[in-house]
Amino acid sequence: MSNTLIRALTLAALLSAGSAQAFVIDGNLSDWGVQRNGNATDWTPNSSAAAYKVEDQHASYLNPGYGGQAYDAEAMYVAWDASNLYIAIATGHNPLTPNTPSNDTYGPGDIAIDFAANGSFDYGIELTGSGTTSAGHVYSGVNWAVGLWKSNGAWTGYYDPNLAGNKALADPAHPTSILSGSDVGTGVVAYTTIGQNNYGIWAGDLHYFYEVSVPLSAFGSDWANGNHFDLHWSQNCANDSILVDPPVTVSVPEPGILALLPLGMLGMMVLRRKKPAA
Repeated sequence: MSNTLIRALTLAALLSAGSAQAFVIDGNLSDWGVQRNGNATDWTPNSSAAAYKVEDQHASYLNPGYGGQAYDAEAMYVAWDASNLYIAIATGHNPLTPNTPSNDTYGPGDIAIDFAANGSFDYGIELTGSGTTSAGHVYSGVNWAVGLWKSNGAWTGYYDPNLAGNKALADPAHPTSILSGSDVGTGVVAYTTIGQNNYGIWAGDLHYFYEVSVPLSAFGSDWANGNHFDLHWSQNCANDSILVDPPVTVSVPEPGILALLPLGMLGMMVLRRKKPAA
């Protein structure tokens, strides 16, 4: 094999291996391609996102409920590599909002994941932590809290989402917080608590951000078998919710990259051995 061909293979392999996207879990979504220019394209991610959904709203009615910017789910992004699932959320809802339904304020919910996309929401990722669950942990067999809204959009008549009567009436398509489940994995969560403006077309609105990384091993055969999955997030009231529907196949992006890396290293070794004597 000629030195020229070896060099070409080495360079291609190393550059390709370096192109695999990594995320710094710090609540800053610039590594997803999110910008801060005060226009609609701010929410459009770079190629690192396997799927995303944007709902930049500016009204009192959201869907399925009300609440305006303080309960707005703006955007959600998802990506993965050989080891981890990455999720990012942009919202107008401050993670420090107290969860006191009697005062009509509701805290943040958790990320719900539905493998096979059949509405079961088998797994949950705890975002901020509660008395029984820990931030960043993945839970299976989740018992979900639900929001304040019926499937037809009407109010359940309850202010407390955890009341038994409300759970019987509320739309299960909008799970909110993890009440209980089996801890199956530990990841990392970061979120911001100081509102930032100049994102999207409503430049004066304040936004807050979550960033999550969890190990794929937490999902066991559901991930290994390449099952379709949906991701959902809402606040405890479910005034606004957002759902991302990634590609049907969950295979690791660019599988040839990892195979090229040893080839690149081998090329470097061959070049070194072929170095002419002085």
